Amino acid sequence: MNDKGLIELGKKLLDRNWRLSNLYYLVGKDARKTLFKPNWAQLKLFDSLSYRNLDLKARQLGVTTGYCILWLDSILFNKDLRVGIVAHTKDDARIIFRDKIKYAYDALPEEIKAAIPCEKMDAHELLLKNGSGIRVGVTFRSGTVQILHVTEYGYICQKMPQRAEEIKTGAFQAVPKDGIIVVESTAKGRNGHFYELAMEAQKRIPQNALDWRFTFMPWWEDPEYTLPGESFAESQSETNYLDDLNKKCNITLTQGQREWYIRKWRELGDDIYAEYPSVPEEAFKQSTEGAYYGRLMLDAWHSGRITSVPIDPALPVETWWDIGRDTTSIWFVQRDGLVNRCVHYYQNAGEGLPHYAAYLDDFRQKKMIRYSRAIGPHDLRVTEWGGDVKRIDVAAKLGINFEIAPEVSIADGIEVVRRNLPFFVFDEENCADGIKGLESYRKEWNQALGTWKDVPLHNFASHPADAFRYGNLAMAATPMIADKSRSAARPIKTVRWR
Repeated sequence: MNDKGLIELGKKLLDRNWRLSNLYYLVGKDARKTLFKPNWAQLKLFDSLSYRNLDLKARQLGVTTGYCILWLDSILFNKDLRVGIVAHTKDDARIIFRDKIKYAYDALPEEIKAAIPCEKMDAHELLLKNGSGIRVGVTFRSGTVQILHVTEYGYICQKMPQRAEEIKTGAFQAVPKDGIIVVESTAKGRNGHFYELAMEAQKRIPQNALDWRFTFMPWWEDPEYTLPGESFAESQSETNYLDDLNKKCNITLTQGQREWYIRKWRELGDDIYAEYPSVPEEAFKQSTEGAYYGRLMLDAWHSGRITSVPIDPALPVETWWDIGRDTTSIWFVQRDGLVNRCVHYYQNAGEGLPHYAAYLDDFRQKKMIRYSRAIGPHDLRVTEWGGDVKRIDVAAKLGINFEIAPEVSIADGIEVVRRNLPFFVFDEENCADGIKGLESYRKEWNQALGTWKDVPLHNFASHPADAFRYGNLAMAATPMIADKSRSAARPIKTVRWR
């Protein structure tokens, strides 16, 4: 390149937008060297970048690739900038570095590499002589980075909660207040830190550097998600869903978009909600992988059994308990023939039995209800609250006459719940924490073998799930005796979610 060409190139290099569309090459989908040009999703993220960024996305939008090119550009044209990229598996970390960082750097014009030479390059780290660098791994336990990028955080939170905790308490904290954190992922159920961040980020517009900026990228914004067909037979439910989507999002889907989505829906079934969400709330209404009750709870959403369930003053209320050293959980259930109405859920931690007795009494007076029975775990027979006095006796003195749930294996109890769940309706607002627990109650993941273990993961979901299981075991042991004044269960009015 002659001197004039170098001068012209130098002027262009001052423009980041020009660099991002003209300077970097990647391996394309056809396995050929391809010039990187930001697509609509990448441009949307680049233009809205804040200090704390949470991106909920549909699949195959090139989000990870776009960020990697942006970070490479940042270290090339800024001194002493350190970037950390966290991938969900070691193989993905290796591939991200090889195909999106190293390849793009190696393909740069020789003049740029001569001006900004590489000091170190190995299988997971690129260091430049200007003091800047990128490292790709599965976590960051030490050191400070100015930019942290976590890919598929939803997957990490679901299958590797301990690593998610390391990222939350370690890697996130390694980023200074004026640094940048990017978390991007498809949804993986309604549990874990990614879900919590997404829910919190949607509540407010960022006001300071520590507030999270939420960006949602639905399938229908991608111009490639369409088919050339002119007509396609839709079922009534498919037509209703897509017509409702047009109204909800103020859009007009083309016939090609409708056909593309319906074909994906028929192919993926319920998994389409996480893989190709239409709206943010839909993305998380997908069963958590490995969850014991995931599909059943998803069906409860779809069939309108998670809705508004007002307390019926004519029906007694049963309470189903799990009493733990850390958290105590209580379900409030009314049984109406074949329908089991979960009208309320309460949990607390660090409190003794008198607290819960007072809560029940206050709830009874406010709601003008009557209690029938209280179902609790077998460890009510141990002594804790009252010294030498058994828990069940302490409870009786406070007016709670517990019945002990039948002692069966956890696996057998889970099967009882599975059989019964189609006959439950839940109050969406007043049972929110309990519903989340049932959705999130899942098997423990064996990271070494890459399989699910046959034992439940002990986390926040254990307590509401255990209390629910005890109640179902007691219900199975003592079926409801029909109330002659209410010989048939009255249908509950519900609104279908989809």
